[in-house]
Amino acid sequence: MTPVVSRGLSGLWAGVVIGGSLIAAPAKFQVTTLSTPQLLEVGRAQFHWVGIAEAALCAALLISVFLSERSRFIFLWIPVALFAIQRLYLMPLLDARTLEIIAGSDVAESSIHIVFIVLEITKVILLCGFAVGGLEYRRSEHASHT
Repeated sequence: MTPVVSRGLSGLWAGVVIGGSLIAAPAKFQVTTLSTPQLLEVGRAQFHWVGIAEAALCAALLISVFLSERSRFIFLWIPVALFAIQRLYLMPLLDARTLEIIAGSDVAESSIHIVFIVLEITKVILLCGFAVGGLEYRRSEHASHT
């Protein structure tokens, strides 16, 4: 595999997060014809499928970088770790809160969503940096050979 594949996978992963989490998630709450429990059910399904897509892209990216650019492999551990924290720690907490709200329970205020969003934005910045940084490197490498 070439570094271009790694860069493309990184950009695609960032795009999935941007579209699925940072745009679609808040946008659905603009729908006035659905109740909050209905919106939360849609959100649960949405984040389930976004998580599956992210896991697949994460695995593909790690394999691609390992096979083509081992020297840059270490840089991917940060977004991978953020993804793991989100999926293994924060999502179960958020899902439990969501199920309580759907069931009609009053839930206490929490900053879990804010932490999740901060990690999401950080992950996107790192993935975009990896994608764009790699493309810039390839361009400058190409320019030096001409």
